[in-house]
Amino acid sequence: MQGLRALAVGVVLLYHLRPSWLPGGFVGVDVFFVISGFLIIGTLSNELRRTGTVSLRDFYARRIRRLLPAATATLLAVVAAVVILLPESRWPDFMREVVGSALNAQNWLLAVLSNDYGHATAGASPVQHYWSLAVEEQFYLVIPLLLIGSAALAGRFKASTARYAVGAVALVTVASFAFSVYYTPVDHGAAYFVTPTRMWELGIGGLTAMALHRVTLTRAVREVLGWLGFAAVLIATVLYTTDLEFPGYVAALPVLGTAAMLACAGTSLAGLLAIRPVRYVGDISYSLYLWHWPVIVVILELSGRDRLSKKEMLVALAVSFVLAALSKRFIEDPFRRNRFGRRRGTYLFGAILIVVSVIAASIPWYTAEKHLTQLASRTALDADHPGAMALDSKAPKPAPAGVPLLPDPAVANEDGPYSRDDGADCNVYGLDYAANACSWGDTASPKTVVVLGDSHAAQYTTPLIDFARGAGKGNWKVRAMTRNGCPFNAVAPQEAGTPITFCSDQNRVVLDRVKALKPNLVVLSGMSRESYLSDLKWTWKSREEMVSGYREMLTAFSAAGIPVAVIKDLPRPNGQVPRCLERNAGDPAACGTPRAEAFQGEGDPLVAASEGVSGVKVVDLTPWYCRADICPATVGNVVVYRNNHVTNTYARTLATPLLTELGMI
Repeated sequence: MQGLRALAVGVVLLYHLRPSWLPGGFVGVDVFFVISGFLIIGTLSNELRRTGTVSLRDFYARRIRRLLPAATATLLAVVAAVVILLPESRWPDFMREVVGSALNAQNWLLAVLSNDYGHATAGASPVQHYWSLAVEEQFYLVIPLLLIGSAALAGRFKASTARYAVGAVALVTVASFAFSVYYTPVDHGAAYFVTPTRMWELGIGGLTAMALHRVTLTRAVREVLGWLGFAAVLIATVLYTTDLEFPGYVAALPVLGTAAMLACAGTSLAGLLAIRPVRYVGDISYSLYLWHWPVIVVILELSGRDRLSKKEMLVALAVSFVLAALSKRFIEDPFRRNRFGRRRGTYLFGAILIVVSVIAASIPWYTAEKHLTQLASRTALDADHPGAMALDSKAPKPAPAGVPLLPDPAVANEDGPYSRDDGADCNVYGLDYAANACSWGDTASPKTVVVLGDSHAAQYTTPLIDFARGAGKGNWKVRAMTRNGCPFNAVAPQEAGTPITFCSDQNRVVLDRVKALKPNLVVLSGMSRESYLSDLKWTWKSREEMVSGYREMLTAFSAAGIPVAVIKDLPRPNGQVPRCLERNAGDPAACGTPRAEAFQGEGDPLVAASEGVSGVKVVDLTPWYCRADICPATVGNVVVYRNNHVTNTYARTLATPLLTELGMI
């Protein structure tokens, strides 16, 4: 058994250290699920056969002593590491997930957030891996009650308790598998984490334990099953990727493979997995699983990269093993043996551990939220923060040294574009633009500018709104019809070969609406083909297809006599600029992007589509982002970027060149 645990934690660890080396290493968690179901359901069913029932108080007391002390120690260490080592901007998200982990609800939290568990990145939570512990504990709230109920039912009908127990576990297993197959294609992100899609994996382990109690296999059969199971798990670790709809039926390969290996006692594979180093890794596997991920994430956060260097991998591996060994020796073993005098003492101890974790995380969470809110409110521009105007080739405005940046890097990623006056976000799916919900300026104004495109178009709406409410008041009004992740393109992109049509379908509706509106100007912008592939995994068959889709829309406006201004996409920064600025306080130059790297790829397809189309002009704001050889992270004491967008504060400093190029002033 320890050898299988070593295999499970080994593939997970290797996958997290360098995902490309073992792209399906995430199936190690599925191996753990089957092992856990085998041990726990096997133990409970044995108790059921001996006594006719299951002692819930003893069962949950054992789970508390086995799991909670080490899990709590790791959570408290994560809280300390985050507060001491990481910037304050990371505290709220991380502490929220510590609370979720302490309450054994981390999997549902991640499901709601639809996080991608694809690989280790600097943006991941250091306690994200607690989702699997939450799944197990939620399952074990149900299965003992199910076994007790099956025993009661068997007694009522004077039937075999064991048979009813097997039937109950089988029923849950089949129902969970069916739901997993159904739900995984519906919402891949959530399906990965939620308990109902995973219960069948633990159930397979339990059914295996029950079957082995009743069925005797020959040595030859055990040999074949063991090696076939081993091969199945290895094939999954090598060939599977996070692009698969997982778990669903795809998870059956590693799950059934693990079940087969559990039946291989006394075989050559069992002997291989029983050698001392392998058994030791199995002994510390729980603590190793708990500690390795926070170590990796903290190293990535400190380095600012999205993967570990070879040296960092060795450091992460060594630190993880040392912490796991210490945790096993001084936390796991002592607390597992200590019964705290009575069961009541165990439950009180468990409650104290949970409360301590929640309080420890809640204090920095609240403190950081309060401070970050204060920082976000301090974004008013002044003479010391000229922003883009510091790059004015004719009369650059001075930007004095030693002035705090606006917005503060800690909150720059939240410095997004416009919202409706009632606070609702306009840049989302499902809005009824006929309701005139996303418009600004005097409705009686004779001129209208409409902004279309994805979030890279939306980021330029704020200076237009400011103008409509200020110098252009009574003369211009602004209508925004932008959508996150939706290029204003007639051709649907594809993801893994499947057309994504909701954007192109809605674009045709918006096109007709804008033509009927007859605005004085349409402003268009959008991400490059390379950015869509990198950020959303959307692509077009060719660049020419994407250009053709844009040209179809531009030609329609041209035919309707509606002027269009295409804003060339902004330079793409390397990495997360605000986090880089936090790590390099006082040295913003360290966070700039070489101009050649900021404009990689085949060029802006929307600009290419505009060539030769009557009534369409191109607005190139590159001189207001970049110098000759560098696109800096800050300009004129203003932070330029939030992720791959311009900050709202910097967008405001672009007002003069933007409005001039658009012919609005």
